[in-house]
Amino acid sequence: MKLLISGLIVVSFAAGADIKSLPNQAGNGNIDLSGAVIVDAKEIQQLVGASMETGYVVVQVKVSPRTLGAIRISPDDFTLVSRKDGERSPALVPSQIGGPANLALKSKTTYSGSPGVSSTSVSVTPADAKKTPEKAPDANLLKILESKILPEKETKEPVEGLLYFLLEGKNKPKDLGLLYKGPAGRLAMDFK
Repeated sequence: MKLLISGLIVVSFAAGADIKSLPNQAGNGNIDLSGAVIVDAKEIQQLVGASMETGYVVVQVKVSPRTLGAIRISPDDFTLVSRKDGERSPALVPSQIGGPANLALKSKTTYSGSPGVSSTSVSVTPADAKKTPEKAPDANLLKILESKILPEKETKEPVEGLLYFLLEGKNKPKDLGLLYKGPAGRLAMDFK
């Protein structure tokens, strides 16, 4: 009987240390992630409670610490990656979307005629430059986004919230992945 109980304990510890690589979830011995990506504008509006401009992607995420001590959780720990074209977007804070600081950073790699020589330039333009040159901040949208964002805090308990990203082009959930790089290690979560 003691041998059976010891065996079950060893198996449960070994299973708990395995890294999960299932769609919509990832984990290691320190943290578990689960979530869903929303790319459709109508679904985003329904989830957020306000409309957002084209190009925004929302990830509904749950972070569950597995350690005895508290782990610091922050939206800054997350990056959304498109497998279609390699584009990456760090998680945006609400003021970058609905506030006066809504800027879009774009990088462009150019190749010269010589093999192996390239240069990268970064340009900063207002995110809404195509629509209105001087757009006033949307205080209502800002409040809504702030109330639903994944909270930045140190915790032992599971936390849930939304992460906001900006990606160009049409994106499908199956082409996107969420990267976590934080105090609990590194994880990659695929969506289906």
